[in-house]
Amino acid sequence: MTEPAIPKKSSATSTRGRPREFDTSTVLENASEAFRRHGYHATSIDDLCKATGLLRGSLYGVFGDKHGIMLAALDHYADGSLARLAERLNAPVPPQEALRNALLHYARSASVLAAQRSCLITNTTLEMQTGDDALRERIASIHRRMATLLAATVIRGQASGAFNSTLDEKAVSNFLLCVIQGLRVLGRTAHQEGELLAIVEIAMRVLV
Repeated sequence: MTEPAIPKKSSATSTRGRPREFDTSTVLENASEAFRRHGYHATSIDDLCKATGLLRGSLYGVFGDKHGIMLAALDHYADGSLARLAERLNAPVPPQEALRNALLHYARSASVLAAQRSCLITNTTLEMQTGDDALRERIASIHRRMATLLAATVIRGQASGAFNSTLDEKAVSNFLLCVIQGLRVLGRTAHQEGELLAIVEIAMRVLV
C-alpha cells in the first residue's frame, strides 16, 4: 500500500516565529554608546531601538527589559575597557612606564571627552540608584578586575625596584583606581589637560 504523501511546509511556514538574527556585539556596542551619551535614566527604549536598529520585541526577547540591556551593555563595554587597560599595563616597557602611560591615557581622554561621552562605567556609577543591587554588584566586580590589573603592575614595579617594596599592593591598587575614577569625574567639567597630567605625576611619586 502506498503511503500518503506528506505535504511539505512552505518556506513562510518554516520560518514563522524564527527569532530575528543580529550581531549581539554590535547591538551592545550601540546600546552602550546610547547610554554613554544620555545616561541610563534619560535613555528610552525608543532611543535604544533607534541606536541598535532593533524592534522592542527583539530587545526584550534577548535582554528582558531596559535594565537588562544596561547590564549587558555595561559588561560589553567593561570587557573592552579592561582589555585595553591590560594591554597598556603589560606593554613591553618597564612597569613604572607602563603604569604612567596608562594613567596618562585616562588623563588625556578625560580632558577631551564631553561629560555625556565620558566613561560608561563612571557615568553609571554616578547615576546608580541606592536600591539597584544588581548594578552595584556589577560595578564592584568591574572595579575589582581593574584593581587586580593595577596590583599586578605594582608588584612588578616593586620586584624591579621602581616602587617602594613596603607598600601594600592592594592598598596601592585601590588608590590608583581612585585616581583613575577621579580623573574621569574631573574630566566631566572644564579641566585643562595639564591639570590632570599633574595629578598623574603626583600619583606616580607616591609609589617610589
